[in-house]
Amino acid sequence: MNLSDSVNGIKGVGAKKEQILETMGINTIYDLLEHKPFRYQNRLNRTPFMDVPEDKDVLIGGVLINKRLRSIGRGRTMLECALRDESGIFHAMFFNMPFLEKNLRLGADYTLFGKMKWRNGAKTIVNPEMSLTGSTRDVRGIIPVYRRSAGITSSELSKIIRSISEQLDESCEWLSDDLLEKNKLAPEDYAYKNIHFPEDVAAYNRAKFRLIYDKLLAFQYSVLHNRRFLDEECGNSRIEPVDLAAFTDSLPFILTDDQQHAINDIEQDLISDRAMNRLIQGDVGCGKTIVAEAAIYHAVSAGWQAAFMAPTEILARQHYAKLSKELGKFGMKTTLMVSGLKASERRELIEGISNGDIDVVVGTHALIQSDVEFARLGLVITDEQHRFGVNQRKVLAGKAEAVNVLVMSATPIPRTLSATVFGDMDFSVIKNKPSNRKEIITRYVTEKSRERAYADVYNEIKRGNRAYIVAPSIEDNEDSELTSAEALYDEIKVKFKSFKVGLIHGRLDKVEKERIMNDFAIGALDILVSTVVIEVGIDVPEATVIVIENAERFGLAQLHQLRGRVGRNDLQSYCYLVCYSESENAINRMNAMVTMSDGFEISEEDYRLRGAGDLMGTMQHGNAGNSFYDLFGYDKILKPATADAERILSGGQNEIVDYDQLQLRTKNIMVHDNSNII
Repeated sequence: MNLSDSVNGIKGVGAKKEQILETMGINTIYDLLEHKPFRYQNRLNRTPFMDVPEDKDVLIGGVLINKRLRSIGRGRTMLECALRDESGIFHAMFFNMPFLEKNLRLGADYTLFGKMKWRNGAKTIVNPEMSLTGSTRDVRGIIPVYRRSAGITSSELSKIIRSISEQLDESCEWLSDDLLEKNKLAPEDYAYKNIHFPEDVAAYNRAKFRLIYDKLLAFQYSVLHNRRFLDEECGNSRIEPVDLAAFTDSLPFILTDDQQHAINDIEQDLISDRAMNRLIQGDVGCGKTIVAEAAIYHAVSAGWQAAFMAPTEILARQHYAKLSKELGKFGMKTTLMVSGLKASERRELIEGISNGDIDVVVGTHALIQSDVEFARLGLVITDEQHRFGVNQRKVLAGKAEAVNVLVMSATPIPRTLSATVFGDMDFSVIKNKPSNRKEIITRYVTEKSRERAYADVYNEIKRGNRAYIVAPSIEDNEDSELTSAEALYDEIKVKFKSFKVGLIHGRLDKVEKERIMNDFAIGALDILVSTVVIEVGIDVPEATVIVIENAERFGLAQLHQLRGRVGRNDLQSYCYLVCYSESENAINRMNAMVTMSDGFEISEEDYRLRGAGDLMGTMQHGNAGNSFYDLFGYDKILKPATADAERILSGGQNEIVDYDQLQLRTKNIMVHDNSNII
């Protein structure tokens, strides 16, 4: 089996399923194996009937003492079963499964999984998963739950992945025996089998450790390769010194110390012979954009052009409006390049860029397409992008002898890891917020007190402000305890029927998403119900309150990012965290968000809570490791992985790893976007 093979040859994957998987970013066997469970159901121990909570998924079992099949009309049937365990008698009910009546044996012990409900005055489990205890089809175990898209269930994904994992063997291994032994790593086939279908907690831990090492090795190789490319392929990128006094004097505020330090760092980069490759790490609302403006002012004043890339069209338009106004004071010409332009408009823009009439181009990645040629490109800035891919850098290098790259990110990285994780970049940190920004008031509310949050939403809208309401999933699914955006949208429309409510999620096409975001930005919508797609890509100063449902399902860093959608003006803003879990871990995390406002402090706490710690707790309640940021809990192996990556880059790729497999793993190493399926 080759991990780069397409999924279309897998048993159970027809043309329709293949299309669905493609929308989820799953095209190869490797993609499928890397689609790890986002949580697990712990079905290891049966709960006595008398202790079973109502309306909660539970594993229960007992001896079948009675069964009765009867018709309920229109060709439908109902099978009623009575079972006994050590604490009492309970009932199970199966609709439209008449075949079970013959298959179930009186006196045999069965295990069931489902929800217990009151029905006809008795506790009854309806349409549960059921198996003969100890059989090969036993419903007990650690069961994976997958994020999925419309048209495919978590169970179907599980069956497909299981069929693949059972075919894995030592021939799939891509690391040398030397690396496996040195780092005490499990074989790859073992790792994939036990990350999806753990034999036990110890097997899960060992599997996760191996796959984290793989990720770190591939990532560090990519980091080092990027730096080598910049150093070897880029020519002299020096930009002449420029006095920034006119720019800073024009600002209606005084720069913070952190902003000034970041600008000084950039100034030194620009006047050096080595191409700038700098990351500006700034907490949400800290004023990174003004630092970018200073860099653009320097480059253009020295006779160079600048390109500013944003992740979404709506954010590109917002940046364009601001930059064209601010830089226009100095006679600098700024233009906007996005998709959907008329052919004549695009031709005119391309001509202006190529002949040097246009100084600054703002847009999405459309501005680095092959037909866009710059007269003298000296600076490229990317907003809200963690990393610039190798291919993108090559495209840019082809548009100029050398180009300076500035990357801005609002995702704080733990201090202990920044130097290693961003080893191919220099970085500056902006922590201090502008003096006119008020701290966002964050409140933790339970399911019982959630109306408190929505009362505040009502009050804020009545004042002329706007609100975000965030859900962790798009639609109702097998995880019925998870709030869906679609159900929440229906609820909010009724609750706030006098206001205008919109719904946005990752499954909408790009044009529709941009339209909805724009409607919210201009005030055509009062409330925006959303999944995490609003985490990046929209800046609405009038939004003063955000409600995050199922807040316990998000990492602290992501909650902080979402919270940063409000508090972007001088008005008091609010964040409500609606938590449906009563676990100690969930309560501690909510309290951390209430008391902490520093994104870097939060990232350290997130790192501590989500790291390599209680993996059984993670299996029950958390994420199994789909995100790059889950790597942070494994900093002890980061240095060895970096050293191994250096050995590979120095010419040992054929001895240490399967180079083709390495390329497979470094492809889009930083791409992690589940917005189309959550």
